[in-house]
Amino acid sequence: MRKIDLKDVLDLTAYEKQRPDIRKRIMQEKDKRRIHVGPKATYLFETYDTMWYQVQEMTRAERIVSEEGIMGELNAYNELIPDTNQLSASLMIEITNVDERKSFLSQIIDLPAYTYMAIDGKKILADFDPRQGSEDKLSSVQYIKFKLSPEQVKKFDQSESSILLGFDHSEYSYEYLLTDDEKKMLFADMQA
Repeated sequence: MRKIDLKDVLDLTAYEKQRPDIRKRIMQEKDKRRIHVGPKATYLFETYDTMWYQVQEMTRAERIVSEEGIMGELNAYNELIPDTNQLSASLMIEITNVDERKSFLSQIIDLPAYTYMAIDGKKILADFDPRQGSEDKLSSVQYIKFKLSPEQVKKFDQSESSILLGFDHSEYSYEYLLTDDEKKMLFADMQA
């Protein structure tokens, strides 16, 4: 999937004029890309469009107008756009109560070792961004990637294949079976 280039970023005035339509389109796209695994974890599979929107929103919120500032945002968000044979997602632990969230995050600090995708029963562990936590703290938002072989990618285009997102942590053990529509969407992402 292609990365965001400086020339792709709208200036603040142009973005502000188009923002309502852009926001509506991107929110609809994000809704299709949200996959809940159990009651507390949600994947948002990222693309060029979702990351472009994040760059635009950050430059808007922070009033970033310099090339250097925009390049800083591009460097950060381009990392989240998947490369060939990859899926990239923001994994969010969604617990509104702050104390409950802190307690849960301390119980699942080693969640990266128990987060997987299973393709026809074969588990692929997620690669977590090590900057999103430490040995004693897990952030409620994690950036992850699944690195797949070309053969595994083809399975997303086969209706008979079984593709699961899962956690097998002692404190959080859930699986979610992707629908055919979700498999097709993610397969298309890996063709871009």
